[in-house]
Amino acid sequence: MALLESSGKITFLRVHDVGTAFGPSNDRIDVEVVVRLDSQPQNAFGFQLRNDGNRAARAGMLDLLRDAFNHNWRVTLDYNLDTGKHNGIIIRTALIK
Repeated sequence: MALLESSGKITFLRVHDVGTAFGPSNDRIDVEVVVRLDSQPQNAFGFQLRNDGNRAARAGMLDLLRDAFNHNWRVTLDYNLDTGKHNGIIIRTALIK
């Protein structure tokens, strides 16, 4: 698994129920928030939004992504991605102006 970084504008933002996951069975991520960037159209990135110790930080990441999507701002995502996969797990988000 590699820690990678990508920047771009959000082309897709999805929030769904716990346990529904995202992606095909061989590239599934167990997340509730999913985003795609214009710079990486073949990839999707996501994170869990669960009632645990990471809830506040991840709610903040969702707020940041929602603002970026609504205002067409660029974001930078840091994420873990397994070799050969297209769906990764976000660990950090940042806005770019």
